[in-house]
Amino acid sequence: MDGIDHTLSLAGIGLDNIRVVVNGKETPVSELGTGPGRNSGTNSLESLYARYRGGSTIVVNSLQDRREQLQRIASALGSELGARVQMNIYLTPPGSQGFAPHYDMHDVFIAQVYGSKVWRLADEPYELPLQNRPYDKSQPAPEPTREFELRAGDLLYMPRGTIHSGAANETASLHVTLGIHPVLWTQALQDALAELAAADVRFRRSLPVGFDRDPAIRERAEAGFAELLDALRAQLSPAEMTSRAVERVTSMSSPLLRGHLLDLEELPRTGLDTRLRRRPGLQWQLTVADGVARLHFHNKTVQFPDAVAEEVRHIARHGIEWFTAQAIPGDLDDAGRLTLVRTLLGEGFLTLR
Repeated sequence: MDGIDHTLSLAGIGLDNIRVVVNGKETPVSELGTGPGRNSGTNSLESLYARYRGGSTIVVNSLQDRREQLQRIASALGSELGARVQMNIYLTPPGSQGFAPHYDMHDVFIAQVYGSKVWRLADEPYELPLQNRPYDKSQPAPEPTREFELRAGDLLYMPRGTIHSGAANETASLHVTLGIHPVLWTQALQDALAELAAADVRFRRSLPVGFDRDPAIRERAEAGFAELLDALRAQLSPAEMTSRAVERVTSMSSPLLRGHLLDLEELPRTGLDTRLRRRPGLQWQLTVADGVARLHFHNKTVQFPDAVAEEVRHIARHGIEWFTAQAIPGDLDDAGRLTLVRTLLGEGFLTLR
């Protein structure tokens, strides 16, 4: 609670990604100004707490971008699951409920960290909904099939599409929702199709004029679809599609660059015996093709000659254990080893911290 109080108190009027919710109605804090005039937004924090005192839930989105502890957890968990992890905070005053029953279009873990909350779950009306299939709030709320209480230290997992709602008990309730956003089959297929359309003009042409009216022209359209489906099978490679999906995973999380400014200051003094390590929680991929080794991380690619691919692989796989340039196996001379670690240190793959 003290950590959330600290985060809110230092937000000032820059209260982006913060909302208040009561009985299912959401209001961005930016709309809580107290009146007209040039300083109307300066009391947004007081307005936020006024809503909280009146029973509204405070929601802070993407708190992993503001608190280092949560960033480390999100990155480590994302690396394990091959997914982007977003952490939202829900602070509900005693005896109140924020959201009406609904489902999310992604999997979630709910970690109760303060107080307690009664959760009511109902069966999934539609299995694994995508972003284009949000919960229909116009329908009557379904009868809950499970009801239980989460206390501080409890963890709840809800698959995508699980209908849920929660209400605080006699004290305030604070929980962290970990939203899990993995790579879906449909996303990988859409990415591959977009690349194919960029390379093959047949996918960029329009359907024949009149196909919606003339049966003969409609048959030509059907033949065109058959041709394109054959082209999909012939030109799409499962191995390449999987590789692209891996690249997508490595670019999903926010860069972990705590201490990078200090690393850059010490870069010129980094020597063969300087202790370094890979940044904890960093997601990476190494590919070697056409004489080039490509290291993908932080949503970018750093290239090396393929002659040093094994040395780069050794450093990447060494994990967060400390090592020195001198200890890197292979045929590189001392100057080559030093250049390699300094490059990776300067790009933020390695750290001295």
